[in-house]
Amino acid sequence: MRPIIIPSVAAVKQHFKNYRWLLHLVFWLLVIGTYVVQLRSLGLFKPDHGYVMSIVTLLIKVLPAFILAYGFQFVVLPLFPRTAIFWATLLIWLMVTYSIQVILIKLMIQNEPVIFKAFDPSFFKVASRNAGDYLFQFVLFIALYYFIDIYDQQQGIRRLAEFKTQKIKLESSFLKSQVNPHFLFNTLNNIYALSLKKSDQTAVIIDRLESLLNYMLYECQAELVPLENEFKFTSSYIDLEKLRHKEDRCMVSVDIRGEVSDKNIAPLLLINFIENAFKHGTKTSFGKSWINMDIEVTDKALNFRLQNSKPQHTQGQAISEYKGGIGLKNVKRRLEILYPQRHSLTVNNEKEKFEVDLIINF
Repeated sequence: MRPIIIPSVAAVKQHFKNYRWLLHLVFWLLVIGTYVVQLRSLGLFKPDHGYVMSIVTLLIKVLPAFILAYGFQFVVLPLFPRTAIFWATLLIWLMVTYSIQVILIKLMIQNEPVIFKAFDPSFFKVASRNAGDYLFQFVLFIALYYFIDIYDQQQGIRRLAEFKTQKIKLESSFLKSQVNPHFLFNTLNNIYALSLKKSDQTAVIIDRLESLLNYMLYECQAELVPLENEFKFTSSYIDLEKLRHKEDRCMVSVDIRGEVSDKNIAPLLLINFIENAFKHGTKTSFGKSWINMDIEVTDKALNFRLQNSKPQHTQGQAISEYKGGIGLKNVKRRLEILYPQRHSLTVNNEKEKFEVDLIINF
């Protein structure tokens, strides 16, 4: 058996917060005003009969309905939410409160026969005469209650949607921020290796790195950047990598087709794939290596295809090295967030090559 639920002060305050009490106040003022007009037509609320009897009559009309309405809201609904017993409990509650009102009206008619001489004081006559008003009043309250409830639900859905949007933006921002240190770490490793060799290219690479960092730190703050700028960034990175890889040891082919102006893309999406190709296609290779980047831009989509050779001898080398580390995982997640159902990513890890095929719909 369920325990009787007494509404807490906190629950009542929660319901009437944000000026919702004002709607209830307006509702009851309208109810009281309607009854005042009705009782005036019977001769009450006039100096002839005094105002005490008029107020008592008004309270008899309003108080049982008030108890019915808020008993329904704070007792019946919490006690039996969405159960078959709910309707039986509501019916009993309605009959009890209305019976109280009928008894009070009957007593008033009997005590004031001069005022109510035209009314039959029998219980069933009083009940049948006032039932319509009582039910109509309660139905109006339920309509008000569910109007407020539906409004609250809509506000909750809106807040939840805003929360999800903010969460997605924060997650995307976090993933993008991880690109910078990941990329910087690998580039600094390259500079360190060249500095150990006292290579003349060290200063050139540092200069190229400065321009790349400028793009990453200042031009990538927007959600979308011009596609042309993103291509310039990736081309600069490839040029930087070419400085430390001899052409006879690593052949790099880049082919970009289509009109790139007036097209936008989320920043730093392609760099992870290119970085991964140089990291696993050249550093660990034995013998000659190659990287082919093929990009086709149309009015509706970007088709990015990147292939890199794999070492001819992989003995003692983990296969997972070619599946991509944190960089590829991040870019996959960013694609899911930024281009949901608007992208296609295929990664082929074959015996002699590693291939990425990405399609982004504008």
